[in-house]
Amino acid sequence: RSKSATNDKTLNVLQSFQENPHLSVSKTAQAHDINEGNVSNILKKHKYYPYKIVIAQELMEDNFDRRIQFCEELMNRCDDNANFLNFVIFSDETTFQINGAVNLHNCRYWSDENPH
Repeated sequence: RSKSATNDKTLNVLQSFQENPHLSVSKTAQAHDINEGNVSNILKKHKYYPYKIVIAQELMEDNFDRRIQFCEELMNRCDDNANFLNFVIFSDETTFQINGAVNLHNCRYWSDENPH
């Protein structure tokens, strides 16, 4: 049985990702009876990229005022203590969620356009 990507299989793979952009390369390869490398090559050739899912907080109307207030408070604290920022930890290493941990490391959104 051939595991190469014919034109029909190429169209089927692309249609699969159009219908469900959260598919994995390996499951798509199994479903269409071609190898994973060919699925990856099809996606690459058609400029599909595995975008990482980003959970973002919805911005509300009062967010702008609260941000200004935070910046003013931060500037006041820096005026009071020039070393204040040395005692603040800035981190974008992980996302903490109140309702429980969700591992999105392996979650991808395959698309030829940036969904963000």
